[in-house]
Amino acid sequence: MIHRRHLAIVLLAGVVAACGSPLENATAGFMEQVRLGDPAAQGTYADNRELLESAEALPIWMDALANADSPQVRRWAASLLGNIGDPSALPGLTDAMSESRDVREAAIDAIGRFDAVDAANAFAAAIETGSREAQGPALAALARMGADAGSAVASVAAAAAGDEALIANTAVSTLADIGNDEATAALAGLAADTMMEMARRQNALQALQRVDSDAARAALAEVEATVADEEGADALRDVL
Repeated sequence: MIHRRHLAIVLLAGVVAACGSPLENATAGFMEQVRLGDPAAQGTYADNRELLESAEALPIWMDALANADSPQVRRWAASLLGNIGDPSALPGLTDAMSESRDVREAAIDAIGRFDAVDAANAFAAAIETGSREAQGPALAALARMGADAGSAVASVAAAAAGDEALIANTAVSTLADIGNDEATAALAGLAADTMMEMARRQNALQALQRVDSDAARAALAEVEATVADEEGADALRDVL
């Protein structure tokens, strides 16, 4: 089996070399090695890194991320797009967060190498349009970014008010980790919303208490005044 794999790689390299550019030769040979699980792929990557991570390789890896049959190739494509760092790759990386775990993790890591605002917006897009499997990791990534994820607050707040309880509770916690004034206001709004289930409101109030800022303290005072006489809000008043 090993001999057949190496023979296939050699034959492919010979065919490509006869008609392709150095970039086409390098990418085609590398992808075939990755697809076959050939350990020589690491050496090929090291020897051709400048070509594989060049701006000219961008459309090749974007196409591979979207269309390659091999999850291993898509995982490598995501990683290489992160190394290239062109923002035009972000929509494809966001879509890849809804794929298998290995591809998703590579896409998250790649997005994290971009400018904070671009990365936060990409994770926000995954929350808005991605699969459930993508939403949780996107929220976790934004939580790790903290205040740098400020541009994603609106998307996180919408998830915190959504119908999916696990995602909503994760989003509530993420708002506290972001902790800017907009996130604080969103938490206060959830805590005071009488149309929201009490457990979610309580969770939002506890998250708001984790934020150490003047805005958060002012918001807590407002929530306390709002629920002081609210019928059936004992669970909230106990937290306060």
